[in-house]
Amino acid sequence: MVFLINILQFTSSLLSGWLVMRSMSYLITVSHKRLKRILLLFGCFLLCGMRIFIGDPFNILMVTFVFAVIVLLTCEGSFWQKITIGMMFSCTVLSFSALRDNYIHDLLFPTRRNGITVFFFRSGGSNSIFSEPFILSAHGYQISGILILPFALLLYLGTRKFAPDKDYSLSDSMWRLLLFLMTPPLGIVILVVALFPVSDYGFIDYRNHWECVILLLIALFSFISLLWCITVLSRQRKLEQQSMFAEMNRRYYEAMEQQHFEVRRLKHDLANHMQVLSALPEDKRAAYVKELSGNAAFAQSFVYCGDATVNAVLTVKKSVMERCHIRLKTEIDIPETLPYDKTDLCALYANALDNAMEACLKLEEGKREISLKSKIGKGLFCLEISNPDPNGTGEQRAALAKKPGDSPVREGTEQDVLPPTSKQDQGNHGFGLQSIREIVKRYHGQMEIKRENGGFDLFLYLLLV
Repeated sequence: MVFLINILQFTSSLLSGWLVMRSMSYLITVSHKRLKRILLLFGCFLLCGMRIFIGDPFNILMVTFVFAVIVLLTCEGSFWQKITIGMMFSCTVLSFSALRDNYIHDLLFPTRRNGITVFFFRSGGSNSIFSEPFILSAHGYQISGILILPFALLLYLGTRKFAPDKDYSLSDSMWRLLLFLMTPPLGIVILVVALFPVSDYGFIDYRNHWECVILLLIALFSFISLLWCITVLSRQRKLEQQSMFAEMNRRYYEAMEQQHFEVRRLKHDLANHMQVLSALPEDKRAAYVKELSGNAAFAQSFVYCGDATVNAVLTVKKSVMERCHIRLKTEIDIPETLPYDKTDLCALYANALDNAMEACLKLEEGKREISLKSKIGKGLFCLEISNPDPNGTGEQRAALAKKPGDSPVREGTEQDVLPPTSKQDQGNHGFGLQSIREIVKRYHGQMEIKRENGGFDLFLYLLLV
């Protein structure tokens, strides 16, 4: 019987630890390395299985410190994000454990001595006058310890339902604010457990200390408010980013339209240029012709497909590529106007081509080549742009670390991350792929980034609305 109870307790603690780890994965990225995931599972198992007795500071201080260190070692993200999420879950689980081991247990398994029920009994050792009743009721702690499993299940279900999107990101200042809000409930749990006085006989009278229950419940339910804060802040930040990307795309499109208008206007003025040429003396005529021929307005206008916006973007980018000695190979099958906002369509093609050109400029002229494939069919619009990867593969690829707060491109591949910009002014650059990803999500599509065989490949598709 004792062996069976111990097995049940161990199993419930292990399953609870796994549920807590799964709950954490909705708020922070857990490392994909197997050893680190096993270490985090051990930390969650230790957190769920630890006994928290009021008046005993060792257990709570030890498990809080160990769990924080494990989270820092096994999770990804900024330091402030990791420490905040770690403190959130440790505070929540430890407050429940304190309630379970000091109140729920003694209500379910009260210790009786000489016909009197003794609540919140703690043995003072082998010489304690209460050693015998403690031994008689010892299995109650193993049985009540199983309660951690339904609590962990509720924690998992609640976190999964109300957690923000997996690709959410908050700044370090926001995480520091959340950590500041996390300090009071965690401090409550530690102060109640570590500093609450215990009598010389080693027990606490349940009926005289309801304030402990109230304080521990406040600490327990603080998880809900903090989770709500994270969700609200992430949504607000997402709206700000969408607004910023929309404004960037609008300005980009306006600039592209203005450039295309200048092309048409200058071509329309060709007759005037011919008149000027006829009036110029012979020695100045050659210089005037050379100046005109170098103007981008007289470059060939390309009709790639049935969408005017795509044609305008590709015409402008083609002229830039020619000046940079970049070859462009296109396979486009778009017979009609695409049903998307012009600024979004311009941003998709222009940002993707800008990134590809930026990569090609790091290579020798003979290796500069961009491949663009785009078509519509079966209710989907597809775009794929490939270019040589100047960073290569292997160790060079591993050197591309993501920025703090960036999240994996989970729409396509689990392991890929948005590569950082190579421009020196990183504060004002590096939004191209983020803008593309935002547009793809808005139109319910998917995006995938691949790096293999020395090439970089961006593939995306959108639903035809």
